[in-house]
Amino acid sequence: MVIVDCHAHLSDDVFNDVLSDMILDLQRENIFVISVGMNYVDFEKVVNISAQNKGCIGFGLGLHPIQCRKIDKRPLSLIDTNELPGLFEELASSAICLGECGLDFSKWLCPTSIERDMQRSALKVQIELSKKHNLPLNLHSRSAGKPLLDILRQNNVEGALLHAFDGGKKAIKQGVEDGHYFSIAPSIVRDPSQKQVATNVPLDRLVLESDSPALGPIKGQTNTPLNLLKTVDCLADLLNCSKDHVIEVTTQNAVRLFPKLRNHIKL
Repeated sequence: MVIVDCHAHLSDDVFNDVLSDMILDLQRENIFVISVGMNYVDFEKVVNISAQNKGCIGFGLGLHPIQCRKIDKRPLSLIDTNELPGLFEELASSAICLGECGLDFSKWLCPTSIERDMQRSALKVQIELSKKHNLPLNLHSRSAGKPLLDILRQNNVEGALLHAFDGGKKAIKQGVEDGHYFSIAPSIVRDPSQKQVATNVPLDRLVLESDSPALGPIKGQTNTPLNLLKTVDCLADLLNCSKDHVIEVTTQNAVRLFPKLRNHIKL
């Protein structure tokens, strides 16, 4: 069965010279990737990579809560979302999800309550767009697990993807109760927080992600979707089941979460 990577960044410049070879490897291993965009500069590249590799790569578009320009980073604001409605009128029919979006309350990136409220306002715009276009959310929540879950609950969002979730057990429980899914990255081999998610979320709510080029099995090394095979190995050990079972269930979960995957993969 196909393996689905629910969250990766194949538009990252680190892949420019190796993407064609990587795609051949993904086809060989039967891995389908949802590559997500994070800012307007990124969107065209994300869409083009997907269009050129339809049997292997799909896309999602959203505005990350921390916007980067070269070395500068700043919290997302409401004005940043002004172009999104028109963009999704054009591209929503081809997208698999809306994201990467969400909240990031890291103290060194978003130190004030005003900046946190700016992020919340921008996220609400994206939540409304996701409902309008029937696109599940692909969400970031660094240092903001509970606040993110609360805003999803307040806006009646069900069935979102919580990528690289770093909240505690109570927040994980709330996410499960509210119908959300959690993605597990290859960093699970070295990251206790990923193991905590994997062992406190029912298997029917787990999916796979690489977050390439980040969250690899070895810290500091470029990660690729091929490392999902290591995620599968680790999950099989943790959950005391076969690797084939992990692949089958996480792929079924991914299709349930992102129904448009049925247009891209054979089950």
